[in-house]
Amino acid sequence: MSVVSNILKKSANDIVVLSALRTPITRGNKGGLAKMYPEELLHDVLKGSIERSGVDPELIDDILVGAVLQTLGGQKASALAAKKVGFPVKTTVNTINRQCASSAQAVSYSAGSLITGENQFTIAAGVESMTHDYFPHRGIPTRIYEPFRQEASAEAQNVLMPMGITSENVANDFGITREDQDRFAVQSHLKAAKATESGHFAKEIIPINARTNAEGEPIAHAQVSKDDGIRAGSTFEKLSGLKPVFKEDGTTTAGNSSQISDGASAVILTTRANAEKYGIKPIARFLGSAVAGVPSAFMGIGPAAAIPQLLSRLNVDQRDIDIFELNEAFASQSLYCINKLGLDFDKVNPYGGAIALGHPLGATGGRVIATLLNGLSAQNKELGVVSMCTSTGQGYAGLFANEL
Repeated sequence: MSVVSNILKKSANDIVVLSALRTPITRGNKGGLAKMYPEELLHDVLKGSIERSGVDPELIDDILVGAVLQTLGGQKASALAAKKVGFPVKTTVNTINRQCASSAQAVSYSAGSLITGENQFTIAAGVESMTHDYFPHRGIPTRIYEPFRQEASAEAQNVLMPMGITSENVANDFGITREDQDRFAVQSHLKAAKATESGHFAKEIIPINARTNAEGEPIAHAQVSKDDGIRAGSTFEKLSGLKPVFKEDGTTTAGNSSQISDGASAVILTTRANAEKYGIKPIARFLGSAVAGVPSAFMGIGPAAAIPQLLSRLNVDQRDIDIFELNEAFASQSLYCINKLGLDFDKVNPYGGAIALGHPLGATGGRVIATLLNGLSAQNKELGVVSMCTSTGQGYAGLFANEL
């Protein structure tokens, strides 16, 4: 039996995905979801996932929510959202912050609780309203113990480095040109535009009846069903005219970086035995994950470390992976990882990435999982990897198998 055949062999203890959905991803401050608070977005994606999947909310034991920027770690807001949906008192809620991998890590932690039998059904969710929670601090702590800042090693100090500077570090040290970054960004937009126009993304998106009024104004709503950061008319000429954002002589621009966005995601998980018991057909199987550490000043290279670690541990050949969904934090780090790993460009982000779609931090892990599983199903392929870099110098990677 081949390695791929062996890993795809089914058992009652498999961790299976019953649903992987997301809200539209919209532009921070001026997009379709900008008036909504994170608890509203989380409520809507949880409610929509339960309704579309047909999973009884009474079955859900735990909801683990990726939340990066919210006050108090998003715990109380997340619990409020879950209880507003109507989950039973037995359903617990917890939050996690592994930066850009938060909701992907929620899948890993949820899978662990299912393997041990602690839980029977879980939801790994994620949410971010960067409109409301990013700009007060831009992801950098407003209070740090000064002696630590001054006396710490360079590696320790670099965890506080703005992400745009880490992008410039990768571009400069590894020779990623401005031209290549801009051309990569254009392709992200064009692929995402095609996926939207064809109706492909509609399969993974829960339309939102979005509140469009500011708090205290008369209630008004508008349906938001599409990602609104995609620029279908993007061209290299347009992007190449943009000025660098983080360094005067740099190569990282607003056009070749992920967008500041709002959105939410949710992945419903259980064991194969439980799915069969309740007559629910899985859409995919979660095979495992890995987290790797990299220098914090070069955090963008994280996927290049995490993916080999994951595939080696599971004894899977990189050539057997049909789709790689790499979060496009920046074109610089995306290109580095693709080149370093020798990935086939046709297999990477076939429907575009965060440069076009946006990057609502806590929700992104679930978003790329939803896009991966939708893509594997549409292409009738077997294996896919999600991966992303994270602030403070880490990379996450997860392996999934299609079951549709």
